[in-house]
Amino acid sequence: MPIHSHDWAYWNEGALGDAQLLDQYGMAVDHHLWERWAVALTQTSYYWARHPQPPAWYRDVRNEYRLFAEAIRADQRITHVVQIGIGGSSLGPQALHDALRRRVPLSEQRPAAFIANLDSDDFDDVIQTIPLETSLFIVVSKSGGTEETQVNMQRLVDQCGDSVYERIVVITSPGSVLDVPNRYRQVFYLDEKTGGRYSGTSVVGGLIVSIALGTACWESVLQGAYAMDQQVQIQDPGQNIALAMALIWRYQRQDSDVQVIIPYAQALALFPNHLQQLICESNGKSVTQSGSPVLGPTSPVVFGQTGTVAQHSFFQLLHQGTHPVPVTLIAVRHSQCSNRHQRDVMAHVIAQSSVFKQANRPHAVLIADHLTPKSIGGLWALYEATTVFQACLWDLNAFDQPGVELGKAIAKQVYANHDLDEYACQLRQFIDN
Repeated sequence: MPIHSHDWAYWNEGALGDAQLLDQYGMAVDHHLWERWAVALTQTSYYWARHPQPPAWYRDVRNEYRLFAEAIRADQRITHVVQIGIGGSSLGPQALHDALRRRVPLSEQRPAAFIANLDSDDFDDVIQTIPLETSLFIVVSKSGGTEETQVNMQRLVDQCGDSVYERIVVITSPGSVLDVPNRYRQVFYLDEKTGGRYSGTSVVGGLIVSIALGTACWESVLQGAYAMDQQVQIQDPGQNIALAMALIWRYQRQDSDVQVIIPYAQALALFPNHLQQLICESNGKSVTQSGSPVLGPTSPVVFGQTGTVAQHSFFQLLHQGTHPVPVTLIAVRHSQCSNRHQRDVMAHVIAQSSVFKQANRPHAVLIADHLTPKSIGGLWALYEATTVFQACLWDLNAFDQPGVELGKAIAKQVYANHDLDEYACQLRQFIDN
């Protein structure tokens, strides 16, 4: 049966029927789903960033970055804005900006760019295309010690000199190595409990979008996210898309290691990249919160591409490969730029779904009438809630990433000539020679 939730509607085919979905939900409730959900909400704080009546700390940060963004937009000396950060400091905010920018006339935009990679070509590509003297730089690192962000900020200082500090804004945690207010134009604080991949609707995404596209656009994003936050509290999978998707994805995970996201909207071209981090980094774990091994498979590998581009790339595998791969088709009836009813695009969504149905391939359709700032905010919150529900079903901590931290630690040792195991030494020799 279709499930409706504010601006979005969900159609599931080939995975769980209505009765099976309720059975799966009943078993999840028996295994403490809602108790785990309550605990999960104490481990994070991402939802306060869009709550209309948050605690004072979150309210003050939101007011501060809104006023700052309005002042920058009124300052004709600032023409461009660049965000330097990686992971959740880049993927989510960049995907949000790209999803929203077509809703704002070009004459009302400040051009925005993002620098993330340690590879200096990423930095050089951006720096060569912007006027350095009239650009504002937003440096984002919750810990203040993220290697890629530190290196790229130093590259900026080396290129521009110390005077660039007057055009650097920092987003970090209180007390981090970047928390030096008298060095930068402004420092905004990020709550320690707001993880990077869940920080899109916080100041991390809000500041650059508010500067580039305006504070009114951003406020609509927050309203849409908050409306979805209320919807996901409903304890009925027939009325809660996030809950239904989490149950269906867990069921599908028994038969497939992959989950594919296909947005049939150019504005959502970067959305699969964001979801890849959100889902894989949150739930790609093999140990429960109590420290015991999980009993079955957890997060699938998530990837995607825009339709209809993907149809000419890997849909052959999805239709006739040896292993069924669950697919979500995200459809939007009207285009952003011209508000044209996209019957031709919808025809492809219907056709692909029909072919999947004929081959008994599990898939779903998630659809909205328009991609507005409000519906985009709802989409972000929908998948955040789905990810946390999945973590609750598997009894995982959705807000840490110990595997990522281990890789960072080893990288620091590679050329320090100590504490490397034999394999790493051999590989270093191979690469260096």
